[in-house]
Amino acid sequence: MASKRGITALVGAAVGVGASAVAQRVALNRRRKHDPEAEERFGTRRGVRAQRIRLDDGAQVFVEEVGPESPKGAIFVHGSALRTDTWHYQFEGLGDHRLVFCDLRGHGLSGPTGDKDYTMETLTGDLVAVMDEVGLEEAVVVGHSVGGMIALEIAKRYPERLGNQIRGLVLANTTYGPITETLIGGGTGLARIERVTRRPFDALKSQHARIEALRKLMKPSDAMFWIVALTSFGKDASAKQIDFVYDMISETPIEVVFDLVRSYRDFDMTDHLDMVTVPTLVLGGSEDRLTSVRASAYLGEHLPKAELHLFEGSGHMCMLERHEEFNRLVERFLDDVLGRNGGR
Repeated sequence: MASKRGITALVGAAVGVGASAVAQRVALNRRRKHDPEAEERFGTRRGVRAQRIRLDDGAQVFVEEVGPESPKGAIFVHGSALRTDTWHYQFEGLGDHRLVFCDLRGHGLSGPTGDKDYTMETLTGDLVAVMDEVGLEEAVVVGHSVGGMIALEIAKRYPERLGNQIRGLVLANTTYGPITETLIGGGTGLARIERVTRRPFDALKSQHARIEALRKLMKPSDAMFWIVALTSFGKDASAKQIDFVYDMISETPIEVVFDLVRSYRDFDMTDHLDMVTVPTLVLGGSEDRLTSVRASAYLGEHLPKAELHLFEGSGHMCMLERHEEFNRLVERFLDDVLGRNGGR
């Protein structure tokens, strides 16, 4: 009798899993069919000027630009495991402003990663070096997620540049403190878990070659689609945009992902926000599941010259999900900080 009950339970579980998979497939097909971005060719837009900047430790940073060759402009820094293509909708331009897009070391077309330790200090130094190399004398730094954290780090590590070279910041879906405290559901419990898993996580990096090989064998699936949709996007987001973000994440070397996570797990600007004395536009998503909307609200309240805007229903990728409104807000901010007509 017990064995029959066991078999019945197993059959029931298998049927449940199968039904769930079918439901996921039906929901995904429906979303793709009615996707307003279905014809958008993500990853095909490129800058009109491009170069690779070699840094002093052997690393290279890929940079591309649109707009006039002006000493004034905005520089865009993407988030974790992404690349310049993140700014797909911004490549069309924002008014007459010069726009500079760069891949973090080890990401996208940047490489090799160089000899320096992969730290927030290193990444902040890279950004400053790129601005100097491309001749941005007056700049607004537009940072998404970890890119925004790097932008905030400038205030702590290069305060003399604020108000001089760096005239303003745009912080999109980013945070001010440790990710264990500003993730959805963060707090002492999550912080304790992160501390306990720190050594095992670091040990895994030594197996990055094997993990990378296994990762390449894994094919995109409905489950992976829904994981990216749940963690990075708001409800009813474009399926094409979700696929695009998954592709960028999957193409980032796993060793770089390990290094990047280690670099920002101790990030904390809580006691330094008063140093950010330049105008700052803070953008967040009400449904952001990677960086809590509370983090955006905190930045809006505690930065001396902050303007806060939350995109209702948007997740972690507001430059994609709400690109039209995002572009209007950022263009207006650039006009205010750098002047109209590209600041020329």
